[in-house]
Amino acid sequence: MEKIWQIEPAWLTKKRQLAVLLQSRFLSFPHQDIWTKQSSRQAQGSLDNNYLSVNEKYLTALPLEEAVNEYSALLQENLMEKAVFWQDNQLNANHLANIDSGQFIYLHSQGETEKPVVFSPHLKSTNSHNVIIISAGVNAVIEERMVNSTLLPSYEATEILVGANAHVTYRQANRSTSKNVYRTIHAYQAHGSTLNFEVASRAHGAATVDLYSFLDGQKSQWNTTIALTGVQRLIALVDGFGQGTSATLTQYRDAKAIAEAPFKVKAGEALAISEDIYQLKELANKDSWLSRVITAK
Repeated sequence: MEKIWQIEPAWLTKKRQLAVLLQSRFLSFPHQDIWTKQSSRQAQGSLDNNYLSVNEKYLTALPLEEAVNEYSALLQENLMEKAVFWQDNQLNANHLANIDSGQFIYLHSQGETEKPVVFSPHLKSTNSHNVIIISAGVNAVIEERMVNSTLLPSYEATEILVGANAHVTYRQANRSTSKNVYRTIHAYQAHGSTLNFEVASRAHGAATVDLYSFLDGQKSQWNTTIALTGVQRLIALVDGFGQGTSATLTQYRDAKAIAEAPFKVKAGEALAISEDIYQLKELANKDSWLSRVITAK
């Protein structure tokens, strides 16, 4: 298989090749042909897409195409290894083989960011992938507002790796013209960390939203609030262990439009989880970022 990016480290090329060779051995994913039959060899992503490019005291941000070379060791260890698992199923393996664009964000010093880190790329991609790495002890708010103008089925992934005792709010309000979008937001959390997801997901066609976090140790918390409009399927899973570790899921949605899998612990281990479901109209009464985003014209 040929490289997707012109300059690509050897480890990534080999990892892509391995994903192609081994994917038939992995579990199949329901209706995966919607996404896997589309070839990304036309690699629609490019660097001129309003990606962040920052190198400051606390923050490094680069297009993923550049980051796989400049932060090669860090991404070799973490790309689709701890949050989105490339060996989980054939769909994930296919995605790894065809990643064509994405954003890399690295908050690498202890401290609190003065304002949200916002990235809002405008791209045309069937396999975009963002990697966000938060070092131990960091307090941060990160907002993703991607616009994807492809008409082809698209797999859009963001994986977030949170260090010990870090406290992070991640917000997503992406827009896509794809008629079949698979939107994955997965996380890995070290002990003592808190991660809040605030996700506004609109669907113009059919959409699947796949949420997951692995809570690695005591006193780690994952709290998700999601607002869903349009015809969507929601998958929400969690893994973890440790005293004081727990996860919550709050949904605002039109019950008739949502096909929902139960919120559960993926591996079946004992873990405190809870779920609340509300009508979408109830969100309008909340004074929150999510309410402002989902009601905006």
